[in-house]
Amino acid sequence: MTKDNPQSPVPLNNRSISVWNVSNVEVPNYPRVDVKEGIVHLGVGGFHRSHLAVYIHRLMQKFGVKDWSICGVGLLELDAAMRDALQTQDCLYTLLERGIDHTTIQVIGSLTSYMYVPENPRAVIEKMANTSTRIVSLTVTESGYYHSEATSSLQSDHPAIDNDLKNSDNPITIYGYLYEALLIRYTEGRRPFTIMSCDNMPNNGNTLKSMLIAFAKLKNSEFAEWIDKCVAAPNSMVDRVTPKTTDADRIYLDKILGVFDKCPVICEPYIQWVLEDNFSDGRPNWEEVGVQVVSDVEPYELMKLRLLNGAHSEMGYLGYLAGYDYIDEVVADPMINKYIRIMNREEVIPLLPKIDGVDFSEYSNSVLERFSNPAIKDQVSRICSMGSGKMPKYVLPSISEQLLRPDSNYDLLTLGVAGWFRYLTGVDMYGKEFNIEDVMGPTLIRAAREGGIDPHPLLNIEILFGSDLRENPAFVQKLAHALEIVSLKGPLQAVQEYLAEHES
Repeated sequence: MTKDNPQSPVPLNNRSISVWNVSNVEVPNYPRVDVKEGIVHLGVGGFHRSHLAVYIHRLMQKFGVKDWSICGVGLLELDAAMRDALQTQDCLYTLLERGIDHTTIQVIGSLTSYMYVPENPRAVIEKMANTSTRIVSLTVTESGYYHSEATSSLQSDHPAIDNDLKNSDNPITIYGYLYEALLIRYTEGRRPFTIMSCDNMPNNGNTLKSMLIAFAKLKNSEFAEWIDKCVAAPNSMVDRVTPKTTDADRIYLDKILGVFDKCPVICEPYIQWVLEDNFSDGRPNWEEVGVQVVSDVEPYELMKLRLLNGAHSEMGYLGYLAGYDYIDEVVADPMINKYIRIMNREEVIPLLPKIDGVDFSEYSNSVLERFSNPAIKDQVSRICSMGSGKMPKYVLPSISEQLLRPDSNYDLLTLGVAGWFRYLTGVDMYGKEFNIEDVMGPTLIRAAREGGIDPHPLLNIEILFGSDLRENPAFVQKLAHALEIVSLKGPLQAVQEYLAEHES
């Protein structure tokens, strides 16, 4: 609150931070008008603003970096709210890092402009094509890649992809925008920008580039060859729990701290980024602010996707069905906690490639400790969203790999899949319907309700399940058994029975 009026919240903008007198809230110490926007970022959600934008902010704050600030881009009509919030406060926002005992609050200034695609798609393409843009980064969630995990191919028959193949002036997908912007660079003989995925996906950079090449081949094979040869797409592993901001968070800022912010971000103190050193046109000196820049990301990526994201999803579906609202409540349940620890130790860790200096068991335990933080209030519903993009990348690959082992062990992993299938009915254990947030929602709900305790209707969705799972009698039988127990006895009783069988 201001010294003159302790009851008046301070609006967040360039002018207010120049005379900032709010205690315990750090503000940018760099001139935000005297910087170059070297990064265009597609998909400015909470995670981007708690992760990549924070690393760039640290470079600007600690080392005076002036040529890597970020132009944010909202691709969807629903991004209008983010546009309105950010543009009215000069793209500043408040970041609250909530530990168990302490909260650190700072204003982040690395995002220096915001473009809203529905207003002027061509302007966004030209911004990306401008030579000052050296990296185009993305957080568009797994579904935004239009990538079939089961076939490792572009969903070329999707209506959005079809639109972008035919309508170059008004694209819908990331590929339409990347294609048009890179085409300008190619036509004018300029160096390409780097395309950098910051989404939680295995081989995210490789996937992004291969899907872009597949898209380009459908329009211009010569240009597709140039993309293949010249455009860099580093793989990365990103990590920071960032729950949805709630009205209570905004009230805390407004009433307690006296800061009026339309789009604050809440996150845990922990942050990690392991990034492949593979760029087309230079990069920030990220090592100076803690980014692990390496030659091979895959071992770190597998560790995180399988032990953290996989566990997150499985405990999310079982926890939601058990009636929990927040992830820390799920972790505090002794049965689910034990289930996750044993699953990771016995069914996931044996599949992972070794990393020098990394103890997978310690990492798995640290994940549960982070999830137990009650200050984060990470919604179980958030973890359950977009399962069609998450489960085929986080959980199903472990089962597929287990099926190839002579001593295969995947009962607990399968129980988590059964929790997902039961969740997809959109009806809780008391018969009350709830909303499922997933781009494939109607298809998934229809198949889940048709099947009931029979998993076949869902398994027959080929873009989610490969033939190695769908046509494996042992897996299908185990899944049907788990789905029956979860559906008839409830998630906690199912976990208890599986643990009892494990210990017998």
